[in-house]
Amino acid sequence: MDPIANPYTPNAGSRPPELAGRAAELEQFRVLIGRLKRGTTEQSMVIRGLRGVGKTVLLNTFEDHAEAEGFLTYYHELTPDSSLVAEIARDAQAALARLKLSARATGAIREALGHLGTIKIVGPEGIELAVDLRKADEGTITADLSQLFLQLGSAAANKGSGVVFLLDEVQFVSEVEYRAVVSALHRATQKNMPITLVAAGLPQIPRLTGEARSYAERLFTFPVIANLPADDARAALVEPARQQGVKYAEDAVELALSWTEGYPFYIQQLGKHAWNLADRSPIRAADIEAAMPAAQAALDSSIYEVRVQRATDQERRYMRAMAELGEGPYRSGAVAAALGRKTAAVSMIRQRLLDKGLVYATEDYGYVDFTVPRFGEFMARYMPYRAPRPARKPKRAS
Repeated sequence: MDPIANPYTPNAGSRPPELAGRAAELEQFRVLIGRLKRGTTEQSMVIRGLRGVGKTVLLNTFEDHAEAEGFLTYYHELTPDSSLVAEIARDAQAALARLKLSARATGAIREALGHLGTIKIVGPEGIELAVDLRKADEGTITADLSQLFLQLGSAAANKGSGVVFLLDEVQFVSEVEYRAVVSALHRATQKNMPITLVAAGLPQIPRLTGEARSYAERLFTFPVIANLPADDARAALVEPARQQGVKYAEDAVELALSWTEGYPFYIQQLGKHAWNLADRSPIRAADIEAAMPAAQAALDSSIYEVRVQRATDQERRYMRAMAELGEGPYRSGAVAAALGRKTAAVSMIRQRLLDKGLVYATEDYGYVDFTVPRFGEFMARYMPYRAPRPARKPKRAS
């Protein structure tokens, strides 16, 4: 069938035609924005899940809804090098400019922010901000960011608007800056300011947020998104085609659901290649079978190989040992044993994989798992497992 008309979107962050299985999160965000518009508070969200399950798609959908409701939105995909405080200060500067404040309101904000230690007003007029966190203690950063949130929230409220910060890959934020942002949001919430923060990241985020501030669990909920249940997976596959007058044979649907295991990115890739290979409606089981190798090759190159290339040889061997143990999560001691090493001897390899976002620490102490679904299957295809050599028995004295 015509590839130009192909309805599937296996691109990072692209919204599929059928956003199946995410109604609860969409409704929670709708309520959040609605309550902020009314001047009341509501828990925000930190969405957690593995890569490729649709966290970024949800953030983009939230962004569209907030803007339609008159809110100013600022989206960031964070990296280990990001400074969250600097990013938010730039956003605040842009937001205050977009609000078109009067000279009197601008002057009041300049006066309120003029004494801050880490977020400075620069220039003789307007609101231009510069951030300098060098030598700053956490208390100063927190106090300054809290004051910025209060001023921004008050300005937005006076204009009948609000501000939403959307943070992707939030697990990369430094602990000090994360604590400061959580504290500032808490202060803004106490004052009923129309400011909120919605984040997405890997599954360890609730633990990190709880460590950031004891009250963080009252500020956020932590919805988990993962592989889709059977009915939602079916809708994600079938509905985009149906909207263009194309059907699937029932055995084709069953085969596709079995192969994709409900993972959204797998569904989009398989649907794309099945559409391109099929010559007519309905799409048949034979079309699905023919599409599987191409879909797998696309998945390997787009989400697996790009990640494994970031790993050193030692790190790849560690991940291959994880894969050899079967389904995760994986006890660190068991992975070390599969490598023929002591746990302490490979702890730095494990830490580097954590830092690179290739594995994450689960809620069970001492366990790790892959951050991408079915990564273990890829590692088994990618490289052979090298079993450790048996320890040599000491020779008996003659």
